[in-house]
Amino acid sequence: MTEAAVPGTLPDLAPDETVDNRGRGCASGIVRVQRALTDLPDGAVLEVRSTDRRARQEYPRLAELTAHELLGIECRRTGLVRKEYTTYLRIHHE
Repeated sequence: MTEAAVPGTLPDLAPDETVDNRGRGCASGIVRVQRALTDLPDGAVLEVRSTDRRARQEYPRLAELTAHELLGIECRRTGLVRKEYTTYLRIHHE
């Protein structure tokens, strides 16, 4: 999946769980996301908040390599330079 394949609109639903990785390094952040993906039931929606600019590439790639569905990614500027990314994934266990 490429960045162009990221859905253009965000889902209009409340997430079942939020993982807040803002300000965290990649290694500890991905562990928290993997734990949530494993613990949530099929059909649940996971919201991941991040300040890592690689979110726009990593989460579409995660969805491509797994059964999980990328519902959308929102990018929002929160300061002069800082951006925050909010990613929504629908959980599907194989």
